[in-house]
Amino acid sequence: MNNKNENKEIIETSAVVLEEEAKESKFKKMLSTVGAFFKRFKSKKLKNQALLKRGGYSLAITAIVLAGLIVFNWLVGALSDRFHLEVDMTSNKKSSISEDNIKYIKGIEHEVDITVIGAEENFANTMAYYAQNYYKVAINSSVDLEYFEQTQTLVSKYGEYNDNFVIKYVDPQSTEFTAITTSYSSYSFVYGDILVTSNASGSERVKLLTFNDIYATSTDSSNSYYGYSTSTLSANKLENALTSAIAYVTSVDTKNVAVLSGHSANAYTDAYKELLASNNYSITEISDKIINSISDEYDAVIISAPTIDFIGSELDAISKFLDNDGKLGKGLIYFADASCPATPNLYEFLEEWGIAVNEGMVFETSDNYHIKDSPSTVFILPESFEDDDITTSIKDYVSVANLNVPMNVCEASSTTRKATALMKTSPTAVMAPVGASADWADYTDDEKAQFDCVIQSVETDYDDDNNKLTSYVMAFSSVEFVQSTWSSYSDVCNQDIVMACTDRATHVGDTSITFTSKFIENESFASSVSSGSSKVVMAVFMFIIPILMIVIGITVYVRRRNAQ
Repeated sequence: MNNKNENKEIIETSAVVLEEEAKESKFKKMLSTVGAFFKRFKSKKLKNQALLKRGGYSLAITAIVLAGLIVFNWLVGALSDRFHLEVDMTSNKKSSISEDNIKYIKGIEHEVDITVIGAEENFANTMAYYAQNYYKVAINSSVDLEYFEQTQTLVSKYGEYNDNFVIKYVDPQSTEFTAITTSYSSYSFVYGDILVTSNASGSERVKLLTFNDIYATSTDSSNSYYGYSTSTLSANKLENALTSAIAYVTSVDTKNVAVLSGHSANAYTDAYKELLASNNYSITEISDKIINSISDEYDAVIISAPTIDFIGSELDAISKFLDNDGKLGKGLIYFADASCPATPNLYEFLEEWGIAVNEGMVFETSDNYHIKDSPSTVFILPESFEDDDITTSIKDYVSVANLNVPMNVCEASSTTRKATALMKTSPTAVMAPVGASADWADYTDDEKAQFDCVIQSVETDYDDDNNKLTSYVMAFSSVEFVQSTWSSYSDVCNQDIVMACTDRATHVGDTSITFTSKFIENESFASSVSSGSSKVVMAVFMFIIPILMIVIGITVYVRRRNAQ
């Protein structure tokens, strides 16, 4: 009986133990599962942290690159507003300013106003209209239109290279244009003209560039059979015209001129000297009856209405002055007067320069070309030359003068000298005797001729560095170009032509820069790329960009490999 009970207790005890062991095993298994879960979670978390860390680096690098691109883009935009960042790859640099010119205009320290007469937004198309209807220039293709776009491009570059250049466009329909025409009433403005002004010298200097200053044209005679011919655009001369104008208006050098008054009985130069003084000239009067020498401190000498002829030694002194020890760079300005006696020695000297002076007085036989009831007070018309900037700005005006001595261009004594008529009478003028009355009519139609009233003669040479050297002789047919009341009239160009000739004789605004005209050609990109620019393109696309891509690729590969 006892054994039976003991066995029962043993069996019950074993069951309890087994049950407890089963529970303990189940608990341990659960703990193991939970531990494995947390271990796996921790591992995954650490891995995610590593990935997040690497991703953060990548995100930061991407953000930095994007920020750098944004900053770079902003800098390029800001710099392009202040500096010229374009590369002209055309073969003839049609949209570029020459390096010598860039260096020159960067050195201008005075403010210069460059005013383009026209609306900026539609400038080229409107210029094409004016070229055809005002200047009778045929616009046959889009290439012709590009000449006007080229002008805008080149003008803008002047402002990019120098902040002292204030460039603006003035619409002829605006009130600002009305103010300009009022302030510069002696000038006639046409759409496309460029007004250049500066106060660098203490008083304002002005230069007006017209169509013929800016554009070169060639005659198209294909329709001559039908009785008419047209002109076509052939080149853009803006760079030469604008830089020369800037040099002129910013000239701060005081030019020294001497008036040789000892041979003149009348003081006809007072108004002229006042005009010179207002244009920053220093004037000295040499009243010696006999001139032994002329100092090289003077830039030009003036002979006005001489009543006493010059002797040989005096003319030798003038010749020596103009030669300037072979350096040239000097000028002589001569004003004739038909009421004065003849000066044959001086006439002979002038003839050596290609200026023939005759005895007598110019009479105008047509009522259209003289002051009413005064046939000796004639209208003098400017000549127009493509490459001459003296008469282009006054082409719509005339000079008025009495007592004109008959003059004509003749062959100079030296091949280094060339004379050119800048202003002439009409072809209906005649040569009357001195002192002829207003009703004088002792002439025939065969005697009618055109006389040269303003003549420029230039002697040209070159120094050892091939720099151009010049001396000028300017001759006016009458002293009334400077001393009569006509010179003060706003629609008479007496003062304008006198000052233009004086500035040229004294070399105001001269620069040593040489320019080439800008041509527009139909050309493909390949043909428009010059040798130098093609090498740049090849270097960028064949070497720099590929090398840069290789470096970037290697960098990314190494970083990813190290991150694994």
